[in-house]
Amino acid sequence: MPIPRTAAALLLALCLSACAGVQPDAPPTLAGDWRVEDLDGRGVPDRVPFSVTFTEGRVSASAGCNRLAGAFEQDGGRVRIGPLASTRMACPPGLEEPERQLAASLAAVNTVARAGEDAVILSGPGGARLTLRPADALAMAPGDLSLRCGDQDAQVRFSATEARVLLPDGAVEVLPRLNAQGVDPEAPRVFGNGRMTFVQEIEGGRAVTFARGRMAPVPCQPR
Repeated sequence: MPIPRTAAALLLALCLSACAGVQPDAPPTLAGDWRVEDLDGRGVPDRVPFSVTFTEGRVSASAGCNRLAGAFEQDGGRVRIGPLASTRMACPPGLEEPERQLAASLAAVNTVARAGEDAVILSGPGGARLTLRPADALAMAPGDLSLRCGDQDAQVRFSATEARVLLPDGAVEVLPRLNAQGVDPEAPRVFGNGRMTFVQEIEGGRAVTFARGRMAPVPCQPR
Protein backbone atom coordinates (compact mmCIF):
# COMPACT_ATOMS: atom_id res chain seq x y z
CA MET A 1 0.00 0.00 0.00
CA PRO A 2 1.46 3.40 -0.94
CA ILE A 3 2.63 5.60 1.95
CA PRO A 4 0.64 8.86 2.19
CA ARG A 5 2.55 11.91 1.07
CA THR A 6 2.43 13.56 4.52
CA ALA A 7 3.71 10.39 6.24
CA ALA A 8 6.54 10.06 3.71
CA ALA A 9 7.54 13.65 4.29
CA LEU A 10 7.55 13.07 8.06
CA LEU A 11 9.70 9.95 7.72
CA LEU A 12 12.17 11.83 5.51
CA ALA A 13 12.39 14.68 8.02
CA LEU A 14 13.02 12.26 10.88
CA CYS A 15 15.72 10.46 8.89
CA LEU A 16 17.48 13.69 7.99
CA SER A 17 17.34 14.85 11.60
CA ALA A 18 18.76 11.57 12.91
CA CYS A 19 21.50 11.49 10.29
CA ALA A 20 22.47 15.08 11.05
CA GLY A 21 22.77 14.19 14.74
CA VAL A 22 25.36 11.49 14.10
CA GLN A 23 28.61 13.44 14.14
CA PRO A 24 32.14 12.10 14.55
CA ASP A 25 33.83 12.99 17.84
CA ALA A 26 35.42 16.41 17.64
CA PRO A 27 39.21 16.38 18.11
CA PRO A 28 40.22 17.18 21.70
CA THR A 29 41.55 20.60 22.58
CA LEU A 30 45.04 20.34 24.05
CA ALA A 31 45.11 23.62 25.99
CA GLY A 32 45.95 22.91 29.63
CA ASP A 33 48.24 20.84 31.84
CA TRP A 34 48.81 17.13 31.16
CA ARG A 35 50.82 14.27 32.62
CA VAL A 36 52.43 11.73 30.29
CA GLU A 37 51.20 8.18 31.00
CA ASP A 38 53.01 6.49 28.11
CA LEU A 39 55.87 7.45 25.81
CA ASP A 40 56.28 5.60 22.51
CA GLY A 41 54.63 2.47 23.89
CA ARG A 42 57.29 2.00 26.59
CA GLY A 43 55.55 3.57 29.57
CA VAL A 44 57.49 6.16 31.56
CA PRO A 45 60.41 5.57 33.94
CA ASP A 46 59.52 5.00 37.58
CA ARG A 47 59.71 8.10 39.78
CA VAL A 48 60.32 10.40 36.77
CA PRO A 49 57.42 12.87 36.37
CA PHE A 50 56.65 13.63 32.71
CA SER A 51 54.44 16.70 32.18
CA VAL A 52 53.28 18.76 29.19
CA THR A 53 51.47 22.12 29.14
CA PHE A 54 49.83 23.62 26.05
CA THR A 55 48.85 27.27 25.84
CA GLU A 56 47.95 29.41 22.84
CA GLY A 57 50.86 29.04 20.45
CA ARG A 58 53.26 27.54 23.01
CA VAL A 59 54.14 24.19 24.59
CA SER A 60 56.31 23.44 27.61
CA ALA A 61 57.30 20.04 28.96
CA SER A 62 59.49 18.39 31.58
CA ALA A 63 60.84 14.93 32.35
CA GLY A 64 61.94 15.79 35.88
CA CYS A 65 64.70 18.38 35.47
CA ASN A 66 65.13 20.65 32.46
CA ARG A 67 62.14 22.36 30.87
CA LEU A 68 61.46 22.09 27.16
CA ALA A 69 59.65 24.95 25.42
CA GLY A 70 58.66 25.82 21.88
CA ALA A 71 55.95 26.65 19.38
CA PHE A 72 52.65 24.78 19.17
CA GLU A 73 49.81 24.80 16.64
CA GLN A 74 46.57 22.81 16.55
CA ASP A 75 44.12 22.69 13.66
CA GLY A 76 41.42 20.16 14.50
CA GLY A 77 43.11 16.79 14.77
CA ARG A 78 46.40 18.03 13.33
CA VAL A 79 49.19 19.41 15.52
CA ARG A 80 52.65 20.84 14.98
CA ILE A 81 55.18 21.17 17.80
CA GLY A 82 58.60 22.77 17.71
CA PRO A 83 61.29 23.61 17.32
CA LEU A 84 61.94 22.97 21.02
CA ALA A 85 64.58 24.59 23.22
CA SER A 86 65.75 23.26 26.59
CA THR A 87 67.08 24.81 29.77
CA ARG A 88 70.49 23.56 30.89
CA MET A 89 70.21 22.67 34.56
CA ALA A 90 72.55 20.38 36.50
CA CYS A 91 70.30 17.31 36.55
CA PRO A 92 70.54 14.14 38.63
CA PRO A 93 72.11 11.19 36.77
CA GLY A 94 69.77 9.23 34.53
CA LEU A 95 67.42 12.04 33.49
CA GLU A 96 69.17 13.02 30.24
CA GLU A 97 67.83 10.11 28.18
CA PRO A 98 64.17 10.47 29.29
CA GLU A 99 64.34 14.17 28.41
CA ARG A 100 65.81 13.37 24.99
CA GLN A 101 63.05 10.83 24.30
CA LEU A 102 60.32 13.24 25.37
CA ALA A 103 61.73 16.03 23.19
CA ALA A 104 62.08 13.73 20.16
CA SER A 105 58.53 12.39 20.46
CA LEU A 106 56.96 15.82 20.94
CA ALA A 107 58.77 17.13 17.86
CA ALA A 108 57.60 14.14 15.77
CA VAL A 109 53.88 13.95 16.58
CA ASN A 110 51.41 15.46 14.11
CA THR A 111 47.93 14.17 15.08
CA VAL A 112 45.79 14.09 18.23
CA ALA A 113 42.82 11.84 19.06
CA ARG A 114 40.73 11.01 22.08
CA ALA A 115 41.52 7.90 24.12
CA GLY A 116 38.71 7.04 26.48
CA GLU A 117 36.94 9.52 28.71
CA ASP A 118 39.69 12.06 29.40
CA ALA A 119 42.97 10.85 27.87
CA VAL A 120 44.37 11.87 24.49
CA ILE A 121 46.94 10.31 22.19
CA LEU A 122 49.47 12.30 20.19
CA SER A 123 51.03 10.28 17.40
CA GLY A 124 53.34 10.68 14.43
CA PRO A 125 55.67 8.85 12.06
CA GLY A 126 58.38 6.50 13.25
CA GLY A 127 56.40 5.23 16.24
CA ALA A 128 56.17 8.58 18.05
CA ARG A 129 53.25 8.30 20.46
CA LEU A 130 52.34 10.02 23.73
CA THR A 131 49.36 9.18 25.91
CA LEU A 132 48.36 12.20 27.99
CA ARG A 133 45.89 12.58 30.84
CA PRO A 134 44.86 15.84 32.57
CA ALA A 135 47.23 16.72 35.38
CA ASP A 136 45.80 16.05 38.82
CA ALA A 137 44.99 19.05 40.94
CA LEU A 138 46.90 19.13 44.20
CA ALA A 139 44.11 19.54 46.74
CA MET A 140 44.92 20.04 50.40
CA ALA A 141 44.88 16.82 52.41
CA PRO A 142 45.79 15.87 56.01
CA GLY A 143 49.56 15.98 56.36
CA ASP A 144 50.13 18.53 53.57
CA LEU A 145 52.28 21.50 54.51
CA SER A 146 51.52 25.10 53.62
CA LEU A 147 54.93 26.79 53.76
CA ARG A 148 56.61 30.17 53.42
CA CYS A 149 60.24 29.67 52.33
CA GLY A 150 62.02 33.00 52.06
CA ASP A 151 59.84 34.89 49.57
CA GLN A 152 58.34 31.68 48.10
CA ASP A 153 54.92 30.37 49.16
CA ALA A 154 54.16 26.71 48.44
CA GLN A 155 51.87 23.90 49.43
CA VAL A 156 53.90 20.68 49.70
CA ARG A 157 52.91 17.02 50.00
CA PHE A 158 55.83 14.79 50.98
CA SER A 159 55.90 11.03 50.48
CA ALA A 160 58.66 8.43 50.70
CA THR A 161 59.46 8.81 46.99
CA GLU A 162 58.52 12.37 45.94
CA ALA A 163 57.35 15.83 46.93
CA ARG A 164 54.42 17.39 45.08
CA VAL A 165 54.49 21.18 45.20
CA LEU A 166 51.59 23.52 44.38
CA LEU A 167 52.83 27.05 43.63
CA PRO A 168 50.72 30.24 44.01
CA ASP A 169 50.24 30.50 40.21
CA GLY A 170 48.60 27.04 40.17
CA ALA A 171 51.59 25.23 38.65
CA VAL A 172 52.42 21.81 40.10
CA GLU A 173 56.02 20.62 40.39
CA VAL A 174 56.83 16.98 41.13
CA LEU A 175 60.22 16.52 42.81
CA PRO A 176 61.56 12.95 42.92
CA ARG A 177 63.50 11.88 46.00
CA LEU A 178 67.22 12.10 45.31
CA ASN A 179 68.71 10.15 48.21
CA ALA A 180 68.33 6.56 49.36
CA GLN A 181 65.22 5.44 51.20
CA GLY A 182 65.07 3.57 54.49
CA VAL A 183 68.80 3.67 55.26
CA ASP A 184 68.67 5.96 58.27
CA PRO A 185 65.37 7.32 59.64
CA GLU A 186 67.29 10.27 61.11
CA ALA A 187 68.81 11.24 57.74
CA PRO A 188 67.31 14.15 55.77
CA ARG A 189 65.05 13.42 52.83
CA VAL A 190 66.12 15.35 49.72
CA PHE A 191 63.67 16.08 46.89
CA GLY A 192 64.64 18.02 43.76
CA ASN A 193 64.23 18.45 40.01
CA GLY A 194 67.01 20.91 39.17
CA ARG A 195 64.74 23.95 39.45
CA MET A 196 63.99 23.60 43.16
CA THR A 197 64.98 21.44 46.12
CA PHE A 198 63.18 20.69 49.37
CA VAL A 199 64.91 18.95 52.29
CA GLN A 200 63.08 17.44 55.24
CA GLU A 201 65.71 17.62 57.94
CA ILE A 202 64.48 14.48 59.70
CA GLU A 203 62.72 11.52 58.05
CA GLY A 204 59.01 12.27 58.20
CA GLY A 205 59.62 15.48 60.14
CA ARG A 206 58.37 18.98 59.43
CA ALA A 207 61.65 20.95 59.60
CA VAL A 208 62.05 21.89 55.93
CA THR A 209 64.52 23.94 53.88
CA PHE A 210 64.10 25.17 50.30
CA ALA A 211 66.51 26.19 47.55
CA ARG A 212 65.85 27.46 44.03
CA GLY A 213 68.37 26.21 41.48
CA ARG A 214 71.83 26.47 42.98
CA MET A 215 70.96 29.19 45.48
CA ALA A 216 71.67 28.65 49.17
CA PRO A 217 68.81 26.94 51.04
CA VAL A 218 66.49 28.94 53.28
CA PRO A 219 64.34 27.66 56.16
CA CYS A 220 60.60 27.18 55.62
CA GLN A 221 57.96 28.21 58.12
CA PRO A 222 54.32 27.03 58.32
CA ARG A 223 51.84 29.57 57.00
